[in-house]
Amino acid sequence: MNMNMNMDMDMQVIAHRGASGYAPENTRAAFARAIAMGSDAIETDVQITADGRLVLMHDLAVDRTSNGHGPVADFTFDELRALDFGAWFGAKFAGECVLTAAEMVADFVPRIPVVFEIKDARATLPLVALLAGAQVLDRVQITSFLWGPLLDAQAANAAVTLGFLTSTFTEEMVSRIARRGFSQICPHVSTLTARRVEIAHAAGLQVRGWGIAQRYEVDRLRETGVDGATVNWPDWITRGI
Repeated sequence: MNMNMNMDMDMQVIAHRGASGYAPENTRAAFARAIAMGSDAIETDVQITADGRLVLMHDLAVDRTSNGHGPVADFTFDELRALDFGAWFGAKFAGECVLTAAEMVADFVPRIPVVFEIKDARATLPLVALLAGAQVLDRVQITSFLWGPLLDAQAANAAVTLGFLTSTFTEEMVSRIARRGFSQICPHVSTLTARRVEIAHAAGLQVRGWGIAQRYEVDRLRETGVDGATVNWPDWITRGI
């Protein structure tokens, strides 16, 4: 995936669920704020509705981030669209609605690269088909904590750029990911060391950290030489608005 590098750190600054520290996650408001803050890319989550629509949502249930209750997979798209996904974060965001992966591709991918994280394995093949059909594979990446969906995505289209999210950053894990032909290992920030990053680079992998919750952890990114990081507060790194 082609991403511009943030010149301040020579590292990809990826807005986690958009600029989710400042706006409700996985909404237009969060994505727009990420762009305004100078992010190099946006990360978002993909699930599938009861009627087969790909939607952008992290949790398997809607309870935390909307005024609804129950599993995402139990809702039709129209039912999800009727929920408010902004008011929980702040009154000024009331009325933010769930977005589809197709809307993300149409409205944001032309403006900024996007990382799609698969939360529901059933979303894998429809997502790959959507991205390939829209001819945006050079602008996107697919990641997951789930091994199976990444293998399915790879089998469906060899041109897909893949990254494995993991809390275990070991030589064995690096070898496993490299052997499968994935492009990236995505370890938790607490597991990052310069030596482990070097080992991953030697195996031909990029390293993208996640789990940054405190400003001091940005220093760990710099010190270990990672290629990128997802962060809820992109301006901690970009110094954007």
